[in-house]
Amino acid sequence: MKERNDSLEKIREIILANETIVLGGHTNPDGDAIGANLALAASLRIMGKNVQVLLEPFSKKYAVIPNGDLITEKENVSKAELFIALDCGDMGRLQGAAEVFQRANSTINIDHHASNSFFGQYNYVEENASSTCEIVYQLIKGHFPIDGDIASALYAGIIYDTGGFRHSSTTPTTMEAVGQLMAYHIPFTKIYNALFDSRNFSEMKIMGRAFDKAEIHFDGKLICSSITMQDIGECNGTNKELDAIINYLKGVNDTKIACFFYEKNEMDVKASFRGNDGYDVCALAQKFGGGGHIKAAGCTIAAPIAKAKEMVFAEIEKML
Repeated sequence: MKERNDSLEKIREIILANETIVLGGHTNPDGDAIGANLALAASLRIMGKNVQVLLEPFSKKYAVIPNGDLITEKENVSKAELFIALDCGDMGRLQGAAEVFQRANSTINIDHHASNSFFGQYNYVEENASSTCEIVYQLIKGHFPIDGDIASALYAGIIYDTGGFRHSSTTPTTMEAVGQLMAYHIPFTKIYNALFDSRNFSEMKIMGRAFDKAEIHFDGKLICSSITMQDIGECNGTNKELDAIINYLKGVNDTKIACFFYEKNEMDVKASFRGNDGYDVCALAQKFGGGGHIKAAGCTIAAPIAKAKEMVFAEIEKML
């Protein structure tokens, strides 16, 4: 495994040299993973490539991102000449798509997570980029086709991963890219509202349950909450409706670290972390086999939810 980047020119060269291409993103895909995959896949389809996307089911709010028809099931994918992993920190995060990745003749890994393991045959990892969609835009701009739908998908991923341009990862380069994407006359207000200001009733109920269960620890430095499978069931929801909760927790005044836990099953807990300046939650997540960014990271812990919280709190106590 090599821990260095190939150039964008090399990545383009490899893509152009292959005809049957499969793309995939991380498990429980978010706006950036979905946007990056559907934007690049749509561009390659316009070029005449035989392209398919492997993504797990996701929240209905992401239906605002165009070209969802490119997503298929793993069983429908024959061996790929080229597999492009997007917004995925390591091969394990590809989950079911990892099998297709391993069978491919060539592999490309494009990502912006600092914890990326450079697991591709060819790699382009830019941890200073706001999002994988920002990288994909730099990859295809002036070289591969872009239309309104592709621009919409890239815009969706960028605004999602920057929290609507609020996160410190937002740079002048990010805003320049967004301005250029808006020139394609994309429905930017509709996309923004769908990702940040719209939710169904069950999601609202789950959020209320999470806020009611929120707790403060370590003299107010840590805020955390947790949701069980029973909570989700009582709210008639799904675990695809939980991704906004951690950002609300993070916004509580005077807290330094925010944690949110939810049960995937009785012995697997998903943990999401957010940290203020000076608190490296990526390092925290990596202690449990996860990763992400310095200020935003996550992991899955093989333990009951009470034990998972205990394990994480022990590490946070050391941090504080």
